[in-house]
Formats: sequence, C-alpha cells, structure tokens
Amino acid sequence: MSRISLLSIEEITEKLNYLNKNSKPNWGKMSSSQMLKHCSKFIDLYLGKISVPFWYKYLGITIGKLFLRYISKKSPLETPRNIKTDKSLKITDEYLDFDYEKKVLINKLIKLHEINDQINHPIYGSMKSEKILFLIKHHTIHHLNQFNL
Repeated sequence: MSRISLLSIEEITEKLNYLNKNSKPNWGKMSSSQMLKHCSKFIDLYLGKISVPFWYKYLGITIGKLFLRYISKKSPLETPRNIKTDKSLKITDEYLDFDYEKKVLINKLIKLHEINDQINHPIYGSMKSEKILFLIKHHTIHHLNQFNL
C-alpha cells in the first residue's frame, strides 16, 4: 500500500459540492457532468460491475501490477493528464443531468465504506479492499484537481 495520504471520502464529497454544471476543467475535454459520470463508472469497474475483454485481464495480471505500483507512489496531483480513456469509461453524452450524476457519484462514494476483504478486480484480479479504495480515491481526486478542486 502507498504511503501517500489521500482525502477521506467525506472530504471528497465535500469538494464535489463546490462543483457545478458550468465548472470548466483545467485540462481535458470532459464537462463537469461527464467527469462525474466517468468517476462513477470507474467505481463500477473497480468493483467488478463492468466486464472487460480477456486481453485486459491478461495485461492487468502480467504488467498491471507494475502500473499499480507506479500510480500508488504518485500523488493524484502528479498523475499524468489526458491519459487515453477506455471506451467503457469514456463519457461522450453531452446532455447529462449534472445534479443526478453528482448524486449518483456521491452515493457510490459513501457506499465504499461497505466494501471489505478481497475484491475480484476485473483487470488486476484479487485485490484487498483497501487497495481498491485507495485507487478509487486517487482517481477521483485526480479529476477534482482537473476542475481545480
């Protein structure tokens, strides 16, 4: 596990409350509504609710652990920007309901307290829930930074 200290779920949800539908990103193409839905889908992926092709699993198990070690040592503020997004997590819909997407993401973040033990990640295989939680928070904070939060 990384030594990097991340915001708590409560702190993340508090920061999300400063976001609005007109917030502009510092980088990237996503609107604030698209970012909310992207982060929500990322949680679904990490909890095994989105399936991935076999070759993702193969790469995840063979070299994915190196990527996880690399990303776990970086602050979310140092995470590379504009990394290619997988199509299952890419949000192109321009007509999203901001308030709805925000509510969905906050509810998913709050429910993360319920996960424990091992999780079968669809790409990286069996992982401790603490590591999954760390990666979800890391990713979400990265996108909060994208919107200057």
